Amino acid sequence: MRHATIALFLLTSVIAVPAHAQKWSFGAGAGPFVFGDFAKETFTPIGGGGETTTVKLTGKSDVGFTVDFERGFNDRFAIRLQGAFTDSKLQVKSSGAGGISLDAGTLDVTTITIPLVIRFNPHGTFRFHILGGPAYAMYDIKRENTPAGVPDTFSGTRSNWGGAVGGGVEWWLSDRWALTGEIADIVTASPFHEDDFNGSKVDIPKPQNVHTTAGIRIRF
Repeated sequence: MRHATIALFLLTSVIAVPAHAQKWSFGAGAGPFVFGDFAKETFTPIGGGGETTTVKLTGKSDVGFTVDFERGFNDRFAIRLQGAFTDSKLQVKSSGAGGISLDAGTLDVTTITIPLVIRFNPHGTFRFHILGGPAYAMYDIKRENTPAGVPDTFSGTRSNWGGAVGGGVEWWLSDRWALTGEIADIVTASPFHEDDFNGSKVDIPKPQNVHTTAGIRIRF
């Protein structure tokens, strides 16, 4: 995972900045990474009768991991540098009765976000927060065993800017240790373009990749 190695280097490099007690913290978590739609095409039966079918290109839901360093400005506001990493299967899915799902390659995604974190009850045992900020997603796509009838589209690496919003809760067991739960919605441009589909008329939406994690946070 070349992208993950680069991202981890960027994340750990922030340690070089002088830290002050209780101002810095480290977080890590894992949980389901649910991909949005990268591309989709809708087919209507000739004559308008029958069921409309939509074929989507997406990623298979899989476990993703996050690591971050957070710098607190005060009790309520902090800035975070976070990396999210997941390996998955690239999938072609069809809707309607008898819908199918076919693997069409592999998908390695690394997402870097820099959200502002706002905590609502910074002195409670359970501390709720929201977050939001820019995101940069790096998609490494390898097409393998493309199903019959599906165009052999882009294979390689593409990176896109976007944004991330989310929220979560922290259960502080002591002044230094907490258990965390968080959900983030990451929206970027699709790694696929219209001209990747050999003239087929497809919609290219901005995928909403939802990542739900459980983990820990450590102050130092």
